[in-house]
Amino acid sequence: MNSVRIITGLFFTLLTLTSCEKIKDVVPAQTCEKGNTNHPNAAKYAKLAGALLAKGVVGASLTVITPQGTWSSGIGMADLKNKIQMTPCHTMRVGSVSKIFAATAILKLQDEGRLTLDDPANRYLPSEFVKNIANADRTTIRQLLNHTSGIVEYSSISNILQILNLSVVKLSAEENLRSIFGRKAAFQVGQRDEYSNSNYLLLSLIIKEVTGQSAYNYISEHILKPNGYESVYANTSIPNSFTRAYYDSNDNGIMLDRTEIENNAVGGADMVDGGMIANSYDLARFHQNLMTGQLLSEASMQSLFAFAPVTQDLGEDLTHLAGYSLGMMKLETNHGIAIGHYGSVQSFNGMVFYFPQQEVTVALIRNSDSAKIKQFVESKEIFDFLF
Repeated sequence: MNSVRIITGLFFTLLTLTSCEKIKDVVPAQTCEKGNTNHPNAAKYAKLAGALLAKGVVGASLTVITPQGTWSSGIGMADLKNKIQMTPCHTMRVGSVSKIFAATAILKLQDEGRLTLDDPANRYLPSEFVKNIANADRTTIRQLLNHTSGIVEYSSISNILQILNLSVVKLSAEENLRSIFGRKAAFQVGQRDEYSNSNYLLLSLIIKEVTGQSAYNYISEHILKPNGYESVYANTSIPNSFTRAYYDSNDNGIMLDRTEIENNAVGGADMVDGGMIANSYDLARFHQNLMTGQLLSEASMQSLFAFAPVTQDLGEDLTHLAGYSLGMMKLETNHGIAIGHYGSVQSFNGMVFYFPQQEVTVALIRNSDSAKIKQFVESKEIFDFLF
C-alpha cells in the first residue's frame, strides 16, 4: 500500500506539468435529504464536516448509521467553478472501497456453491491470463482476495504516464491486466502480503467466467438492485449526480479540476479494484447490512472476519491498519476495532468502516485531496469526532 502512495504522489507531480481538457460540464444541483437531521449526535458530525473543510476539502458526503438512527449530509461544493452545493444525493468514485463489493460477490458465489475460496484461480481464468501473468497458475481465489498471491501491481509509473498523455483511456480490467504480461511476480505465492490491484482485476474475470455476466453486471443485478442500493453504481456510465474532482498538488490551497483524467484512469469495464461510484448514504447502508450478516452466510462472514496481520510496510500514517482479510481492513482506533476499507482514485477518495462494539457505520467520500487532507482523513483521530 505504501508503494501505491508513492505512485499516487508522482501522479500529481506530473499533473502540474500536464494540461488536460477544459472542463465544460456543470454538475446538476441535487435537492434531497437523507437520514435524520435531528440525530442526537448531529453536532458532533457537523464538527467533523467543519474539520474537513478546514483541511481544504472542496466537497464531501458523510453518513453515520448508529442505533439511534442515520445522519447524512453533503459538505462543501460538488462543483467549485459553478458553485453547486454538495448534497447527500451527489455521487463520487469510492476507489478501493470497490474491493468490498468484489469480495462480497465472490463470497456470494461461494454461498451458491459455484466456487470455493481455496479453488485454484486458474480453474476459472482464461488461458491467456494464466499463461502470461506470473503466479496466476498457482494462486488461489483466497490469495487474490487477501493480497498474498504475489501478482505484480498493474498501476505503475508507465501506466500513469500513458493516462496523462491520453494513450490509455478508460481501459477495461482485461486491458489493464495485459499491461503486466511477462512481468516477474513480486514474490512467491503465499510468502507474504503486498497490496496489488491486479488481484481484483483477476477476480473480475473469475466472476465473469462463473456467472456468464460481467463483474459489474453481476454486482448490479445480484447485490445492488435486490437490496435497494440505488445510488451505488457498478458500470461505465457516469450518473447525473456525479461531482467534479480536485487536487491540490502543492498543498497551498489551490485546487485544480482533474475530473477528466480521473475518469480516464478508472472508467473502464469491470474495474472492481477502484472504479465504482456511490453516495455515502447507500454506501453506509450496504456496509451496515454486510457487517451485520444480512447479505452473506454465516460461513462466509467467518471468512470475511478472518484477519491476518499486515506485514507490508504501510508508512507512519497507517500504523493503525492492523489486519487484512478478504477485501476488508481492520483498524485499531481510540474507540475499538473498525472494519472496512479506504479508497483512493487520486482526487476522489472514499472510506467506509463499521465499529462492531458501538454498532456504528461511517461512510465518507470526498471529491478532493492533498497531502494534508489525506493525512487527516486516514488518521485514526478522525474517528474521535464520532464518539
